[in-house]
Amino acid sequence: MTPTTFAPAAAQDPATAFVEALAAEPRPKSVAAFDGEGWLLLRADAPDGFGSLVPTLVGYRRGPAGTWAADWSVTEPGETVAVPGGFLYVRRRAVTLRSARDGTERVVEHVTGEVATLAPRPGTTAVACVIRTAGPLGAHPDGLLQGSDAVWSAGADASLAAVRRPEGAWQVRLVDVATSGATTGAAGRDLSVTVPDGASLTGEAAWSGPDTLLLGLAHHRPDGTRRFGLLAVSAGDGATVRSLLFDGIDLCYPVADPDGGQVAYLATSVPTTDAPPVQSACLIRPGTLEPAVLDAPAGTWQRPVGWDGPGRLVCTAEDGPRRRLYAYDTARDRWRDVPLTASAESVLVRGGRAAVLVSAPDTPPAVDVVTLADGHTERVEASERPPLPGTLSYHRQAVPGATGALASWLCRPADGPVRGLVVFFHGGPFKSWTEWSWRWNPWPFVASGYAVALIEPPMSLGYVSAVPGGWANWRSGIAAVAVRQVEQLRAEAGLARVPLALMGGSFGGYLSLSTAAALRPRLIASHAAPLDLVQVAESSDVGWQWLREYGEPASARLQGYRDNSLPVRPVPEGTRVLLSHGMHDGLVPPTETLRVHRQLSRQGVRSEVAFFRSEAHPLSRPRNIRAWYRWVLTACAGALAGEAGGEPADELTGELAARFAELAMGGLDDAA
Repeated sequence: MTPTTFAPAAAQDPATAFVEALAAEPRPKSVAAFDGEGWLLLRADAPDGFGSLVPTLVGYRRGPAGTWAADWSVTEPGETVAVPGGFLYVRRRAVTLRSARDGTERVVEHVTGEVATLAPRPGTTAVACVIRTAGPLGAHPDGLLQGSDAVWSAGADASLAAVRRPEGAWQVRLVDVATSGATTGAAGRDLSVTVPDGASLTGEAAWSGPDTLLLGLAHHRPDGTRRFGLLAVSAGDGATVRSLLFDGIDLCYPVADPDGGQVAYLATSVPTTDAPPVQSACLIRPGTLEPAVLDAPAGTWQRPVGWDGPGRLVCTAEDGPRRRLYAYDTARDRWRDVPLTASAESVLVRGGRAAVLVSAPDTPPAVDVVTLADGHTERVEASERPPLPGTLSYHRQAVPGATGALASWLCRPADGPVRGLVVFFHGGPFKSWTEWSWRWNPWPFVASGYAVALIEPPMSLGYVSAVPGGWANWRSGIAAVAVRQVEQLRAEAGLARVPLALMGGSFGGYLSLSTAAALRPRLIASHAAPLDLVQVAESSDVGWQWLREYGEPASARLQGYRDNSLPVRPVPEGTRVLLSHGMHDGLVPPTETLRVHRQLSRQGVRSEVAFFRSEAHPLSRPRNIRAWYRWVLTACAGALAGEAGGEPADELTGELAARFAELAMGGLDDAA
């Protein structure tokens, strides 16, 4: 089979050439394993030439001069972890030990399901395997659905994800790497774990000393909300030592001290009022199993990623334009910033060094090994970067009436006049424009002569002081502030009168439509946007997150859902709209996009809709990303030039612009 191409390379315009380069380049995802000395493993998605991505594990080895080179790879890997003398990786339900010395391999265990976690037991050669098994079809307590392909549930936590991948019983298995799979025929042993009623395992696991295994536990409440705690079980027989659900905080993403001491977790406060959650690093000390939440440097939310020996915790935190790396001395209660070449995307720590996947909006991912004590950096691998067709600048912003500091990025073409301004709103809403994007990448638009603004509105993670203003207040607390950020940036950059397009995915798609009445763009491109918040909260696979922020829809909180949903007439006359959605999206139902497309069409708006049959919530496959860019860039060429879409919307100036900004701060319904 020959992969499809759309134009000879020599005939491609600069934007198409940039998109092709994005689609052809392997995408580093995370550092999978690291021994602190001579080798590391990188997890990446490699394009197969036919429009899809192949998960791949790549092994790198350090040479005597401090240079690194790839010497091994395997496709479709599962969980991976470093163990003494090498590492374990899972592939096709086989847990395989690969020697770091000579590359020899042997299977140590065959499993009956999907391995969610491999957790080495400190001071031993054993590893705990937490295994997710597939659930049966047609299951029902009374056997009424037997013989069908139905997936049955009686709780408020029913989800489409559970239908697509029915979940059976979890298995916790202790495997001795030194003996399992050898000629002795020794095998692992199961720990008979008893999960409390109304709870389920999350797949996370970490050791608190050699005798106690901490398993992640989700508590499902009758109202559909969730709490996240721990289940401490004995390594001897799996008997429950203690079920841990702490007042005021949820715990997830464990990072165990390799020496068997403390376990660090990301602690998220449980909202009890209209205040937003706060994230912190939290230590679970051995023996007492009590939590200790750490105070963080002002304005940052710390997430643990590793240990630099006993008592030295390493965390990441977003701070304005970068996701930084911090080392914390638990004895001195002192934080120290570790310099990086760009934002930290993925980090593993061992032996005083950190293997870090870094990137920035203008810098494709690279892998560095950083000495934590002095910041000395060795480059392991870097993505090939197409020449950037412009420049990037960072603009701090203070918006009257909005709490906290904010910012935006601006990408400008290197040559020629600016043909228009394309505004990108990020998804989330708890995200920021800190990294290189393989999907929402501004540079193809810059290559076409457009300036691109990357807006960081309230609830962007790098600006913690602005988070409260947006919590459960998306319309007047986020969208209205974003309107002013866009107008402020346009004025400062001399772009107030160039034609405007608004774009984004998920929450970013919501913002592109919710700001349209005030900003009056010529073009909108919105992907997988949550628009009727009641409908999304009631049908999303993460409905519990909506309940956490907005409360129970069938209550006094219903008005909050309505106030923050898309207005009845969100888009001004003359604006062209491109809507898209993945048919396998479990986070935002595809019917959201279909419903709004029909609504806009009835109102006389030129709306188009594209449903991608192979995609879930994000748009990820290279062939679909190529097609999306062709579609949207062609629309930009017409709409931002005033062609193919009727007369462009009038620019707002003077009192009219001020009036729209005033209406936006009070809620956009009045401006529709």
